[in-house]
Amino acid sequence: MSAPQDPARSDRQTGTHLTRTRTHCDRCADLTGVDGAAVAIFASDTTRDLVYATDTIAEQVDELQFTLREGPCLTAYRTSVPEIHPDLADPTATRWPMFTPEVLDLGVRALFAFPLAVGNATNIGVLELYRTRPGPLETEHYRIATGYAAALGPTLVDELDPARTSSPMMDPALFPRGNVHIAAGMLAVQL
Repeated sequence: MSAPQDPARSDRQTGTHLTRTRTHCDRCADLTGVDGAAVAIFASDTTRDLVYATDTIAEQVDELQFTLREGPCLTAYRTSVPEIHPDLADPTATRWPMFTPEVLDLGVRALFAFPLAVGNATNIGVLELYRTRPGPLETEHYRIATGYAAALGPTLVDELDPARTSSPMMDPALFPRGNVHIAAGMLAVQL
């Protein structure tokens, strides 16, 4: 990652929880040459929570999408197809009239969102990657991102579902939108 490490969800905040999720997210950002990454989990189109962000910009990008109810993360979740946007400043490629100018103001020029699936292809969340410079992901970086997205689905299930882990239930204070228990419950029902 070229951006300074300033985790939005630091080890101090998450304790021993989500260790593998954080590791996967950090490694994906490092190996794909992006500036930051985030993982969001969904219970529905309107019920989701940020699980981890590598830095404050990744957290702000996620928050904008939640607040404005539009952006590549939401589209990737709804369609179960990666959203690849190498140049958000390109007016012919703009799909989100409220989100795009706001995210450009943060200095973000490219966004890539990969759905997270488990088991029977149930979509449970999204891996979001951003860069401050425009340009597509190289083929190898795209392959790496899809691999990490495939690994993150089952990892989140294991780390968030108390029936699957020996760790205590997640502390609701770790998730600002308070929806992580809803999402974890829905995961248990869907699986």
